[in-house]
Amino acid sequence: MGFVGDDIRVSPPAGYCVNQAASSDSQTGAVILIGECSRKADVVPAVISITVGDEGSAEILKSGAKALSDYFTSPAGRAALARDGDPGSVAVRETALSGGALVMRMFDRQVGEYWRAVLGLRGRLVSVSVMAPETSSLSPEQSRALLGQTITAIRAANGSAVKAAGGAAP
Repeated sequence: MGFVGDDIRVSPPAGYCVNQAASSDSQTGAVILIGECSRKADVVPAVISITVGDEGSAEILKSGAKALSDYFTSPAGRAALARDGDPGSVAVRETALSGGALVMRMFDRQVGEYWRAVLGLRGRLVSVSVMAPETSSLSPEQSRALLGQTITAIRAANGSAVKAAGGAAP
């Protein structure tokens, strides 16, 4: 599916589908919600959200992984990540660079523990989050793996692939 004037394409990982009714799209950005749509046993219930920023928004990534990590662990960065805008509501427990994406393991009082990544695509800042719904048995390891699969699928849908150290996609 194409978003932001068909500039960004989204292809969810196998077993997951875009929820068109819950997603929003405009020329300047998009919020895309993805959930499981397969009854296969290996598809664990998860909510994947993708936020696509305006043209040029990926410029912030040029500051580098350390500066981004420092920002997201600061009160201002945690406030930007928090669902309620309160930096005390979010803890960034781990940050790492994986295949050109800054990956964070986080805790938010409103949604619990989850994984998030920020990356650039066609000059736009893209944020990808993988969360477990209340009824899910999604483990932190499964969540991290699903985050990597989602990033790989997005990059493939847009004709770009970044390899992580060791040759594996994030």
